[in-house]
Amino acid sequence: MDLKRLRYFCRVVEQGSVSQAAKSLNMAQPPLSKRIQELEEELQVALFTRRGNRLEPTEAGYFLYRKACEILRQIEDTARETTEIAQKDKFQLRIGLTHLFQSYFKPLLLELYRRHPHAEINISVSDSSHLETQLNAGTIDVALIQRPYRSEGFDYVSFDPIKLVAVIAKSCLPAAPANPFDYAALGDFPLVLLHRAKDSGTYEMLIDLFRKAGVNPKVIMHITQPGVILDWLESGLQAATLLPSSEVDARKLSHCYVVDVFPSPQIFYPALVKLPAMPYMPEMMEIIAHGYPFAAAVGHQD
Repeated sequence: MDLKRLRYFCRVVEQGSVSQAAKSLNMAQPPLSKRIQELEEELQVALFTRRGNRLEPTEAGYFLYRKACEILRQIEDTARETTEIAQKDKFQLRIGLTHLFQSYFKPLLLELYRRHPHAEINISVSDSSHLETQLNAGTIDVALIQRPYRSEGFDYVSFDPIKLVAVIAKSCLPAAPANPFDYAALGDFPLVLLHRAKDSGTYEMLIDLFRKAGVNPKVIMHITQPGVILDWLESGLQAATLLPSSEVDARKLSHCYVVDVFPSPQIFYPALVKLPAMPYMPEMMEIIAHGYPFAAAVGHQD
């Protein structure tokens, strides 16, 4: 006997009519009537009698209904238990990853997957400020972001600061710049700077350093993603920027100079951040405890 026909038969018994059963099954009435007819022909018995506007099961129909309910329940239980056995070792990791440190944390996340290939790893890539909001909302468990500007309400593991580098479109200069390049002199260029979606962060720190040097920088754009800034500079935007060295691969930039700056302020602090009430993710902490960042993940600026 076909299981689908049995389910249809049970629904007709429960609804008392083919038309009502068809509505509850979200299907047309003729094919449902046809399935019931096929079931009766297969068994060579009448399963229903009509009483007024209702269909009533025959004695054979009542027997089949009771047995069909048992069979369908056993099938559902078997399917559920099979799924539970298959997923008993499966767990979910909900991680936030900031645009600011995508390259820096990529080896960590790839190693996490290598060690736990059967885990369900959900990664939300966004601005650090938005990921802080997601932490507070409980939609992610940990965030790999810039160390919070205000640490109240968060626990975090901070990594070593990442060196600041300047990326200058070659069209801005007649010749290759000195390396390191004077930080204050960058204020002479049109600047595209990283900026959080809300609250204070690295942007305010960079601007404050210019102003302490007596420079009023000309910022022409605010962008949340290092990759977008680099793409636009490579595409001909005549400007300069300041980025963490981990996100800059000079080998891929044919139309930009990449130089260190002097003095070299410590601005970019990657961190693993969570709420105090949430546990640290042991699968990730195990990797960090054995030495992260890996030697190959330190930077691309060479």
